[in-house]
Amino acid sequence: MSLLAMAWRYLLFRKVATILTAGCIALGVALVCAVLALQNESEKALTRDAALYDLVAGGKGSPLQLVLSSVYHLDSPTGNIDFREYERIRRDSRVLWAAPVGLGDNYQGFRIVGTQEHFFDLPDRDGGRFFRLASGSVFKDPFEVVLGSQVATATGLGLGDSFSGTHGLVEVPGGEVHDDFPYTVSGILSPTGTAQDRAIFGTLESVWEIHETEERLHSAIQGSALLGDSQKRETTAILIRLKAPGLRLWMAEEIRENSEGIAAIPINEVLRFQRGMIAPVQRALLGISAIVVLVACLSALITLHQATDRRRRDIAILRSLGATRYEVATLIFLEGSLLTAGGVILGVMLGHTGLALAAGPVREATGLLLQAWRLPATELLAVSAIALCGAFASLFPAISCYRRTPIDDLAAVN
Repeated sequence: MSLLAMAWRYLLFRKVATILTAGCIALGVALVCAVLALQNESEKALTRDAALYDLVAGGKGSPLQLVLSSVYHLDSPTGNIDFREYERIRRDSRVLWAAPVGLGDNYQGFRIVGTQEHFFDLPDRDGGRFFRLASGSVFKDPFEVVLGSQVATATGLGLGDSFSGTHGLVEVPGGEVHDDFPYTVSGILSPTGTAQDRAIFGTLESVWEIHETEERLHSAIQGSALLGDSQKRETTAILIRLKAPGLRLWMAEEIRENSEGIAAIPINEVLRFQRGMIAPVQRALLGISAIVVLVACLSALITLHQATDRRRRDIAILRSLGATRYEVATLIFLEGSLLTAGGVILGVMLGHTGLALAAGPVREATGLLLQAWRLPATELLAVSAIALCGAFASLFPAISCYRRTPIDDLAAVN
């Protein structure tokens, strides 16, 4: 029988201790894998969305809040900006593509985004168009809408179906439903893997009409005059793609100086958000995971050391039958290595299974698409380091057995 087979049989003989020790290692590895994979995937998902636009212009306030509200559909808008500013920006020779965004309503928690038809002409960074229709067509009439892929799946809406929006950006009990202004689904987008899959796109004119009607009603109730005409109309944000990304800082400064709004560079804000808020939390979780792994390796070391002490008679018999010191030490080392390898493999599977289970809720909450089974380079390095630590820990009991003689083992037993 080979040494590897003997090591495997002995681990099976000590099932409880083997399972508990491998489980401790697997728990630590799973935490490390989950943290590193989530860090890698979240960075890719966030930067993928941020790279869609070179600039976002909107009302004065926090640039990060402006990006989160208009690009990721997560936060509240900073305010509005004059629609004439959008018209000026679109005519700028430096601008490749620009589209207005009007927010204010939702349907089942999915935001209704007012924009214009050319919004769907957004060019992909690799050429072609970023948005593609899975079915139907782009809206033509004011109260037609195009659904993001996730909206269509979650709500069950199809082409030709009608629904009414609810006032506000999030779904709350008792929210005001605009029953007098039903929307009709004209198209459904193909999945993009971005937050745009969680949005409902309609015309900006329909958003204006709904809220101007509300203002008229409120003004009539209060007996005040309504100050509203087409020249006073505003938009929540302006999404901008430039002909050359190097023009971002120049144009952002111009918008700040020449308008009542601000301009944010999405990729800069997202990177600042990651480094300032997400990265410290991830480092803390990674530190906790490293401690768990260290404890697991020490547990494996102690378990192997105690096992070799209890097996002194067996080891002495092996030596008496002709086994060399090297073979005995190799047997103990193989037991520890198999234990570590089993824990590492189980940990990787547990970590990515957990990430796969979390991918659905994360996408529903943020629209970010996580590739749960992709192994980033940092994770492979971490897993390799853990396996080496486990193998290193197995050396100590192996060296201890190598140094002892059969006489020492029998004397210790007797």
